[in-house]
Amino acid sequence: MDPVLKSLIWKEWQERKWTFLVCLIWILTGVVYVVCYESITGCRTAATRYCTICLVYSVFMSVFLAMRVSLSEVTNETLAFSRSLPVPLTRIAAVRLGVGLCALLVPILLGALILMLPLAGGMLEQVPGRANANASGADIVTIPGVEATLRTSLSAGIAVGLLLKLTCISLVQTGALFLLLCVAGARRRSEVTLGLLGTVIACVWFILLPLRAFFGPHFHFLHEWGGSIFPQSLVVFFTYSSENATWNDLYLANRVWLPLLLNLLLQAGLIIWFLRRYGTQNSVSVPGRFQFWKTPPLFSLISMPLPRPVFSLIWINVRQSVPLALAGLFLAGFLVLMETGGNLFDSQNSWEVFRHHLPGSMHMLGLLWATVVGAGVIGAELAPGLGHFWRSRPISVRSWFWMKYLIGLLAVLIVLDGTTIYVSWDTLFMSAEEKMRYSPSSVLSWSYVVCVPLLHAMLYSLAVLGVCWWKKPVRGAVVAAVVFFMTSLLMESIPGVSNYDPFYVYNNLVQAERKGMFDLSMHHFPVVFGLIAGITLGAAFLAFRKLQRLEF
Repeated sequence: MDPVLKSLIWKEWQERKWTFLVCLIWILTGVVYVVCYESITGCRTAATRYCTICLVYSVFMSVFLAMRVSLSEVTNETLAFSRSLPVPLTRIAAVRLGVGLCALLVPILLGALILMLPLAGGMLEQVPGRANANASGADIVTIPGVEATLRTSLSAGIAVGLLLKLTCISLVQTGALFLLLCVAGARRRSEVTLGLLGTVIACVWFILLPLRAFFGPHFHFLHEWGGSIFPQSLVVFFTYSSENATWNDLYLANRVWLPLLLNLLLQAGLIIWFLRRYGTQNSVSVPGRFQFWKTPPLFSLISMPLPRPVFSLIWINVRQSVPLALAGLFLAGFLVLMETGGNLFDSQNSWEVFRHHLPGSMHMLGLLWATVVGAGVIGAELAPGLGHFWRSRPISVRSWFWMKYLIGLLAVLIVLDGTTIYVSWDTLFMSAEEKMRYSPSSVLSWSYVVCVPLLHAMLYSLAVLGVCWWKKPVRGAVVAAVVFFMTSLLMESIPGVSNYDPFYVYNNLVQAERKGMFDLSMHHFPVVFGLIAGITLGAAFLAFRKLQRLEF
């Protein structure tokens, strides 16, 4: 091997080895969860469950790795040194991109190979997917009092083949998202900018998952070939819950391999584009050069005299946090549109359909977006320039931090959760027959009102703590989300401990409420959500203590 290339690979590996270890731990934890959960519950959806874990993994880790691959040399101010080396910059970019792809994709492949062993040995089973996007899934779920024909489990060889096909889709869609983010970040000037931009792109990428179900078989060309542009849409996942278990189902495209091949060709174009763009951004604006007009920030044109400094502080924090929260609300609405597909437009009362599905979208998206708001409202002002500025103002660190923390928290609870509860309020008083038309996790319930805002507040506080700890907004948000979801997976895979998983408690409360039994003393709610409230407050106080010791 060329000594120069060997040195470049060694350098990149030293920078990516800890990220690779985090990726590997995430995937192996997911494999352990799948094996334990499927063995205990007998849901027979091992391959589907593993690929849903890979999907969530790709959304988070693609953003973080793309940020490091495309902008770490800009952040560390080593790009000028790399330019001075007797090596083409495109070669350096190719090595950085290759090692980043390996760190991201190899864990998915290793996890699939490990999972193939119990599938091939008959320890785990997998049922075939849906015949169409509108199936109910009742034929794989044993519902008491309902006679349903269960799907026959696939043979070991076919189950392994299905896992291989789903793994290839996961690898291609993860690589496509990563490359798209790298191209978007190649000419950015800040990791924070790419982190926020990447979070939006990743959310839209995730929302486009049910694209085929949205268009339906009437748009035959888009239905069959949309996966060549958006490979994540080649398989659509569905989830059904009961008091004892959660089933994962899938709707697989008729054509898979040719759309994946076409998408790989598009990825080759993205790789070439990244190699040409890497390291070509200007660190300063060039006088006389044409500058694109930019839209002013929300509220920036509203000018008013404020009588006291505290009101100015409130005003600037509202301007920073509310637009971030509104973006999350918009994405949740877009997710409802993609989930309901054409049904939203075919319905005579589309507003009713929309507001009945909004809580289900906000439940999970709000967890991610609470970390975005937590990292965004405080991360940018921990940079050396603004950090020195705030230290020089006649404002105590205590007032500055708690004002920013509380306004950001209120933005999450009011804009995300408050708006959702307000527009769906009438759902609480629907009859039991009307509620049966919707998934239990989709419609608003008293369990949602009590549990979900607490979960969002905890993720917000954990993100604030992560940002104050590392002074890096994206790292703080990613670590907060990863710790929460990995802890939930581990708890769910351990018998006895799974009863204390927040999602398990919430789902059980929803199921009991459907039966007319809403009692917050049931299903370990006081212990679990009391602990969540304690974690929220504890993370906030730890963030404040850490911020007091920071040096800018």
